[in-house]
Amino acid sequence: MKISTDHVLIVVKDLEDTIRFYKHLGFTHVETVNRPHDTVGVMEKDCLKLELMKLPEGEETHRQPRKNSDVGFRHIGFKVENIQEVYESLRDRIRFDAPPVNSAGRGDRKILFFKDPNGVELHFIQE
Repeated sequence: MKISTDHVLIVVKDLEDTIRFYKHLGFTHVETVNRPHDTVGVMEKDCLKLELMKLPEGEETHRQPRKNSDVGFRHIGFKVENIQEVYESLRDRIRFDAPPVNSAGRGDRKILFFKDPNGVELHFIQE
């Protein structure tokens, strides 16, 4: 049996703002699909497809930011070759939690955490 990843869907507050954000990360805006009950912006980078879903105004719900101990989805990690270079090139456009740090117990691995405009946690990883 062959199973492969198709996409990750993120419900967004502002579709255009979120598309711009993911373009900073090297994603390409493939298309925007207008459906009767939502609008979806499709973004692609390498083998990862993101579907950014905007619901009609007033239909969104908001929850408290997740805690580290919450069960379920936590973040999306992106590999980079030079984390310091990525940090320097994006820090005027993206709010990072802190500068790059070593990942405890993982040798020379470095990590850099940040959030998208909707609070989705992301991070860069340099092995």
